Amino acid sequence: MLDEKVDSLRIYVLAEDFAGYSSLFWAQHGVSFLLEMEIEGEKKHLLFDTASYSEPILHNLKLLKKNIGEVDYIVISHNHYDHTGGLPGIMKEINKEISIFAHPEIFKVSFSVDPFFRYIGPPKNLREDVEKYGGIWILSREPIYIAPGVFTLGEILDGEREDWEKSKTHVVMVKDGRKVEDRMNDEIGLAVLTSKGLVVIGGCSHPGIVSMAKKAMKLAEVDKVYAVIGGFHLVNADEKRIENTVNAFREIGVEHIYTGHCTGLNAECEFKKQLGDKFHKLHAGMIIDLA
Repeated sequence: MLDEKVDSLRIYVLAEDFAGYSSLFWAQHGVSFLLEMEIEGEKKHLLFDTASYSEPILHNLKLLKKNIGEVDYIVISHNHYDHTGGLPGIMKEINKEISIFAHPEIFKVSFSVDPFFRYIGPPKNLREDVEKYGGIWILSREPIYIAPGVFTLGEILDGEREDWEKSKTHVVMVKDGRKVEDRMNDEIGLAVLTSKGLVVIGGCSHPGIVSMAKKAMKLAEVDKVYAVIGGFHLVNADEKRIENTVNAFREIGVEHIYTGHCTGLNAECEFKKQLGDKFHKLHAGMIIDLA
């Protein structure tokens, strides 16, 4: 497995908080990426996350001249509504048996209490609604190899996280009838090994994008990362954490950074300032060729 690579990788940005200037594409809170891959002579399509609503995703697919029915696999990064909300509507359109890879805590009750109570978990009856249209849940805490060169990261526990990426989440979950801090161990991430190198994809990267990248490197047995993609949840990060992230990207050889969503303007500006053309601002409708 470790010496197997995808022959080509094209990523369509189906959902993002930003749509660009004078764009026909629709923006929404969250992310959704369609990965189009050539693997051992076969074309495979993987949908990563489904943002908050299905309608903008389906609209953008039409503009991109892509068919949702071509999707072979779905990966859901974590349980928050801006990554799970569109899944029932997407499955209604796909309407066939399809494997959906996620963490066993995907259905947990999560909420924010800063400054007021706000539910931020998945849609009500997500499991049942998805199964009704053919979804088959593949729930694992461990990494899963989906196809040659394509694998989920599994849990990124505190022991696998960079010290400076450990911080209070300000998110709460209900566990065994008790309110506890949500460490968001359910964010699994995705990695694709291409001819150009390792590509790491996160939804919000709550465990830390650098920690996720290093977990992917360990699983793939490589010593650098070619590209990181997704939201990096640095929107409320202090200058030191942003600086550490920039330095870590340099250390692990990142050549391309595609980010937006929850990354935050301060972090994006610093990436552009420090890393120049390696930084790319994500937007709905963007097409990224990585192999």
